[in-house]
Amino acid sequence: MRPLFYIMRRTFINRLKAIVKKPGTLILYLFIAIFFLGFIVISFTMPNENLSTTPMIPFDVISLLFVLILTFIQLQQGVEKGSSFFRQADVNFAFAAPISPKRVLIYGFIKQMMMSFWLMFVLFFQIPNLKNHYPITTTGILIFVFGVFTLYFTLSLLSLIIYSITSRKQSHRTLASRIIYSVYGGIAIWFLIILSRVGNIVEAVTEISSHKAFGMVPIIGWFNKVFGYVVHPINQQFIFNAVVIVLTIVLLIALLYYVNTDYYEDVLSATERRETQLAAKKAGRAVRDINVDKVKKVKQNFGSGGAKAIFYKHLIEYRKNGFFFVGKETIGVVFVGILAKFITNDASMRTVLYFSVYMLLFISMQGKWMEEIRVHYIYLIPADSIEKVFYGTLANHIKNLVDGLILFSVAGLLVKADPIDIVLSAITYMTFGALYIYLNLLGRRLLGAYNKTIKTILRLLLTVLLILPGIVLSILAEIFVFRGTLLSAYGHYFVLMGYNVVISFIMLLSSRKLFEVMEL
Repeated sequence: MRPLFYIMRRTFINRLKAIVKKPGTLILYLFIAIFFLGFIVISFTMPNENLSTTPMIPFDVISLLFVLILTFIQLQQGVEKGSSFFRQADVNFAFAAPISPKRVLIYGFIKQMMMSFWLMFVLFFQIPNLKNHYPITTTGILIFVFGVFTLYFTLSLLSLIIYSITSRKQSHRTLASRIIYSVYGGIAIWFLIILSRVGNIVEAVTEISSHKAFGMVPIIGWFNKVFGYVVHPINQQFIFNAVVIVLTIVLLIALLYYVNTDYYEDVLSATERRETQLAAKKAGRAVRDINVDKVKKVKQNFGSGGAKAIFYKHLIEYRKNGFFFVGKETIGVVFVGILAKFITNDASMRTVLYFSVYMLLFISMQGKWMEEIRVHYIYLIPADSIEKVFYGTLANHIKNLVDGLILFSVAGLLVKADPIDIVLSAITYMTFGALYIYLNLLGRRLLGAYNKTIKTILRLLLTVLLILPGIVLSILAEIFVFRGTLLSAYGHYFVLMGYNVVISFIMLLSSRKLFEVMEL
């Protein structure tokens, strides 16, 4: 193990040296570290009583949905593609070295655990918000962090084992998929039976989550019970489930360590896919669009040349990934946005709008325009740079508008909103998307090839600073300007749209040289 530990130690030291040699990057990392430590302090010192008077979805419902969704994704990945703890450098050097495969596997486990710690970074940003609505104590925070970390690690192990067993025969894959769908189908039928009796979705999910039989379902039931103690006092049942989870992890590791010594072949394809995804992230491509197995053929003519050709190229790509601008992302946007309807008893279109805009901030971190930066022809097109930037982002604006129309049409039916509310909400949603896009452009223009994590954090901070004035202005205008007028119901939309358009245009002008000078 000494050579493998040496690799990990030298990798860490080399990264530190690279940071120290760049004072700007060092300052950013120090700022992020202070910011992160601040959130940790806030998470543990913030009062544990329910500070919000807004009725929220029960925590048990949120934890159950989280466990179900993450488990399904990881299990399906195990059946279809497998999981990997390794990088291509490990395949080229560690796999070929005269080192026991079992020791290399332990090396992979350690790397996976270190990667899982990055999840904690995101979790601590959400804990203050959770404590604002739920009675989470210091012990609850530790359970929350422990639960997410162990769930992710356990599912990664299980995904690798499932792939190892099912990859040898198509019949094994089919059987595994049927078992997964049968389990989830049984849970769905159980939910529908309870729903028909209680007549309330939240109550039905809560009853399933708290049922003793559901707690006995492997992985899903165990972790769901553990997450329940984030807001409830610890008892013997928590200790039992925690011990079962730890023993399960030990058993899965032993299964790989002692039984499957030929795991090199099992992780090879997953490692190659992972490298493709990481390369796509660095190039600015959307990882969700990577699919080497299926290629959809479409017919599309380029309606014009010059900078407009970029727009038509994006139209072709969107048609390959879905039905015109409607794809998997649209379904996700609608699902996430509709959740806002159930956050409060008196949810309105504004509730759905602000919640959707918050989620759009994370969904819009990648776009078609980022794919153009890595190719040379964008700089050779005989057109003004600002024109290339506009047509390079136009398809993203249209997609946000289409997603918004679908989202708010469904939400409008649920909250019984009028058509004007629906259309204005969709347009406002699109303008927020434009603000995010051009802020990302400006960040690329100013920061260049900074570490992706640093750029993401800075972008989040800058976005909050930019959108808050628009929201404050819309509220003030609604109270002091539009009250008692014909615009009292819709005036805040026009303020938000106007503010977003102006700020987006300023950022567009500031980043106009992005497609002109390759060094940027």
